[in-house]
Amino acid sequence: MNDRYDPWTGAGSEDPHGFDGPDGPDGLDGLGGLDGDAGAWSAPDPAPGAPLPPFRPSLALERTRFAIGLDDASTATVDVDHTSGRASLYRDGRHVRTADMPVRFPVGTAGIEVAASRYGMQRIHLVGADGGPRRLEPAPGTPEHWRARLSRRHPGVGRALAVGAVVVLAVNLLLLAPQLLESATHLPLWADRLTPFVSPVDLPAWANTALTATAALAGIERALTFRHHRLLDAETDGIAD
Repeated sequence: MNDRYDPWTGAGSEDPHGFDGPDGPDGLDGLGGLDGDAGAWSAPDPAPGAPLPPFRPSLALERTRFAIGLDDASTATVDVDHTSGRASLYRDGRHVRTADMPVRFPVGTAGIEVAASRYGMQRIHLVGADGGPRRLEPAPGTPEHWRARLSRRHPGVGRALAVGAVVVLAVNLLLLAPQLLESATHLPLWADRLTPFVSPVDLPAWANTALTATAALAGIERALTFRHHRLLDAETDGIAD
C-alpha cells in the first residue's frame, strides 16, 4: 500500500490518478444511522472520484471494508453495504464504481471478486491473471478485523469458536432438515405428487427457535473467518436473499 492516504479512515490528499470518468483511467468496472456522516453513505451512489468516507465502527452490523495494495503501488479499497447488497470500489481513496453483489471489479489484468451471504462476506479476493487469489485485508473496526485479532491474541478461543460453529451447523442439519422436509412434502404443491414424509424428529417450537438462533450465530462466525462448505453452510447461504 502507498502512503498517500489511509484506506481505513478515508483520509486522503488529491486524487493521484485524476479520475475524470465513471470508470477512471484504468477502465475499472463492476459486473453486476451513522454518527455525523449519515449522508455520506446514503443513496445515490457516490460520484466518480468522490472521497472514501471515514469508516465508523458503529456501522459494523451494516457495513464492512477491505483493502489491498496493487502492483502499481496504488491501493484498492472495497466498501460493502450489507443492507443494500452493494459494494463500492475505491482507488487510492477515490470512488470508481458501485455495483450489486456478487461482482467482479476489473483492476488491470486482475479482478476483485466480491460476494456476500446474509451473514457476511463469502468472497473478497483479488484474483490475478494467473488465477491466484489474494484475500483483501479487513479494516480496523470491522467484525472481520475483530475476529482475526481474537484468533491472533487467543488462538485457543478462536479454534474453539470455529469448531463450535461446525458442531452447531451439523446438529442443525440433522435435526432441522427432516422437519423441513416433512413440512415441504405437506405443501399443496407437492402433496399430490409425493408421499408425505414423516420426520423422525419432532421438536417443540422453542427448541427449533433456539436451533435457528444458534445456527445464525454459527453462520456469522463462519462468515467472519471466510469458511464455507456447500453442505454444512447450506442453511445459512443467502447471496440472493
